[in-house]
Amino acid sequence: MLERIDQKLEQSQLQELLSYAVFPDPQVLEAVIQQYHTQDHMHLYGYQEDGVWIGVIGCVEEADTPDVLRIRHLAIAPNERGKGYGRGILLELIETAQPSVLLAEADDEGAEFYRNIGFTVIGNGELNAASERYLCRYEVEEEEE
Repeated sequence: MLERIDQKLEQSQLQELLSYAVFPDPQVLEAVIQQYHTQDHMHLYGYQEDGVWIGVIGCVEEADTPDVLRIRHLAIAPNERGKGYGRGILLELIETAQPSVLLAEADDEGAEFYRNIGFTVIGNGELNAASERYLCRYEVEEEEE
C-alpha cells in the first residue's frame, strides 16, 4: 500500500530506502529529508507490504502546472528489485496523486526502466559521471466513464 510518509522520515528503514536514491552523503540525505518535511510542493510516498517498507517515491509539483509531477526519488529495497515494485509504485502514484503528466530525469539504467514501462525517453545531451542524462515523460490517459 502506498502512503504519504513526509512526516515519518525519522524511521531508519525509510531513511535507508531514501538513501538509495540520494547522493551517498549523510548531509545530502538530511537536507533531502528536511525538504520533504518543510516544502508543501514536495511529496514522499512509501510502499509497504506485510509491515515492511519495500520502496519510496518522491515527487515535486511543477510550480506553474500542479497536475504535472516530477519524480525526484525512486528507490526499491535491494532484495526486492526486479520484482515489479517500481512499476507498481508508479501506477499507485498515478492513482493516488492523479497527475496528468509524470516527468523524471534518469541515467542510462533509469531511462531503460522508464522506457520499459511506457515513458517517452529523450536524451538531453548532458553528461554526468560519464553517462548521458535523459528526460522521461509519461502522459496519463484519462479514464473513460
